Amino acid sequence: MKKIKLLRVERGNEATLGVIVVAGKAVCWTLEEPWRNNKADISCVPEGKYPLKLEFSPSKGRQLWTIKDVPGRSYVRIHTGNTVDDTEGCPLTGTRPGYLNGKRAVLGSREGFKDFMAVMSGSGKAEIEIKSFG
Repeated sequence: MKKIKLLRVERGNEATLGVIVVAGKAVCWTLEEPWRNNKADISCVPEGKYPLKLEFSPSKGRQLWTIKDVPGRSYVRIHTGNTVDDTEGCPLTGTRPGYLNGKRAVLGSREGFKDFMAVMSGSGKAEIEIKSFG
């Protein structure tokens, strides 16, 4: 089973930036909502270890990795998007951090998602550890 890390490197009032690391290698950047007491759809995921499962998302029309067992939350999926307007309380993927229309963003989202899915191929289950860098 693959074990990945989401290391949060920047926490702000607008967004939370991180990096997904697999086998010691940075795979893609992430953007999440800021911490808002784990409220569904508007908060980043609490730090901790969670099972990951590859599942079909009817709303996105594709297979996505779902972060399971997040207290009080469901359907927390890693997907494409650029700013917190796209997160729905989920981590977004990107190739680099930046700004879009004046908002903190991850850019190159589709490419970052493709890189993430490629490194995760070959398995339907994994584990993610989410923590602050440092």
